[in-house]
Amino acid sequence: MNASVLIVDDEPVFRLLAEEALSAEGFEVRSAETLGRARAEIDRSAPDVLILDRRMPDGDGIEFLRAMRPHGASATAAIVVTAYGDVENAVAALKAGAADYLTKPIQLTDLIVKIRKVLEARGLRDRLAIARNQGAGPPTVEPKGAVMRDVIARLRSVGCSPLTPVFVSGPSGSGKQRIAEMLHAFTWGGTDPDAPFLEVNCAALPEDLIESELFGHEKGAFTDARSTRRGLIETAAGGTLFLDEVTELPLKSQAKFLKFLDSMRFRRVGGEREIAVELRVVAATNQDVQALVTAGRFRADLYHRLAVFQIALPPLCERPEDIPDLAAAFIQFFAARIKKRLSGLDESARKALIAYDYPGNVRELRNIVERAVILATGPRVAAADVMMPARVAAPQREGIFFEVAASPADEPPRLEEVERAYVRRVLEHCGGRRTAAAQALGISYPTFLKRLRELGLDAG
Repeated sequence: MNASVLIVDDEPVFRLLAEEALSAEGFEVRSAETLGRARAEIDRSAPDVLILDRRMPDGDGIEFLRAMRPHGASATAAIVVTAYGDVENAVAALKAGAADYLTKPIQLTDLIVKIRKVLEARGLRDRLAIARNQGAGPPTVEPKGAVMRDVIARLRSVGCSPLTPVFVSGPSGSGKQRIAEMLHAFTWGGTDPDAPFLEVNCAALPEDLIESELFGHEKGAFTDARSTRRGLIETAAGGTLFLDEVTELPLKSQAKFLKFLDSMRFRRVGGEREIAVELRVVAATNQDVQALVTAGRFRADLYHRLAVFQIALPPLCERPEDIPDLAAAFIQFFAARIKKRLSGLDESARKALIAYDYPGNVRELRNIVERAVILATGPRVAAADVMMPARVAAPQREGIFFEVAASPADEPPRLEEVERAYVRRVLEHCGGRRTAAAQALGISYPTFLKRLRELGLDAG
């Protein structure tokens, strides 16, 4: 990101030399020769860093800083310039809210080091705030099923390309945020453990404030914009921005976000200067995106830009081999949280959990296990502790389950046609749940998937 610097000093030679040196380092530099001019520059667009001389022709820099803090520019880090050896002034500057100070005469190399230092500290504060909001979750589980092993392998592959957008699709509760977190760890874990991960639920953003939330705003951009504020994109710079329920973005915001994705540059609401960032965007939805595109509710060009790399998550009922390990991880997490000693699942609980079809997917499994941990009285979670929602029996049709209608004079249908119709009927009977259909047919799940492909019934 190209950070902006405002130099406030009444010495024209220093301003000129500092502007040249900082511009050569890639900073966006402005300058002001008076505090009045500095106030106007800050009101127009608050800088990331303010270099502020203590003694100015029209006032005291420290008093200016004290007055500035309650009324705006909260995103600005100030470095106050004081006279050589003036310890009291340095202390006063820090108490007034300065991030650091410099003493005259100023060496330009020292100035650049100080600026980078305060920018790094500000970024760390942002990241710590994000980490506090995230909280610790259950440990990551290494999947046993082929489908999820393939998903993890794909995540590791795209992890080496940190700016490539990734689109995650899957039913509600299937673990899309967890996948985004794993991708973040694969991408940044070895190079920058402090890289921010920021999750945004697009459906929860107020429609009239979405652009302000995403891109930030300058002071005075709208009625309640009392100070400059960095947006979610800017806060996630250097890490991952996870847009959950991305299809809920209004069309107007979709257009602006597409423009950002194309250039990785944006303006805060009410701002004039462009800000460049580098980050990974991970978007997720449980909706049929193609249907939304056809209906005109989601931009096709935005979808194609977001879906450079796609990950499709299956429902939990299609990966039963992962259920015991997921349950064990949840038991470990919830037992530690309530300080209960539990060593996992007993066999009866394991069978009960595997037999259930989880319309709510991993989220529902988590809820069931949390409830079981609370109820457990023995050393392990037992079947009696696992309280499943009541099953609703599927209505039975009158007559036989499947019938081939043909008169004796007709040519009999080919066996493959009959099998295709029969398998389709079994899937309908099982509510589309492939694991249940495989069990009903008495074949293994991999064999069932293979036969679906051969019959042309595999939709993805």
